[in-house]
Amino acid sequence: MEKHKNKRVRCSDEKFLEALFSSTTYAEVAEKTGQKVASTIARYSRVKKILSERGVDVPEMQRKKPEKTVDNIESMVAVVHRLKSFSAD
Repeated sequence: MEKHKNKRVRCSDEKFLEALFSSTTYAEVAEKTGQKVASTIARYSRVKKILSERGVDVPEMQRKKPEKTVDNIESMVAVVHRLKSFSAD
């Protein structure tokens, strides 16, 4: 079986900083730069530290939170009720 290695996506500092200043989440930056979210978070941390030592602030990033729907909660409640009815027998 042949393994496929993921090629590292290169992104210039300028492109990365442009993505930072036009985004609010790590996921948005990753999408704009073509990098993985984990790589984006690590790079953001390094860049923020380096620039803060020079008195330059970068925007705060947020993690993209999953959207929870009432339908999901209602279906979980239904599953619990169904499971409890089986165990009560």
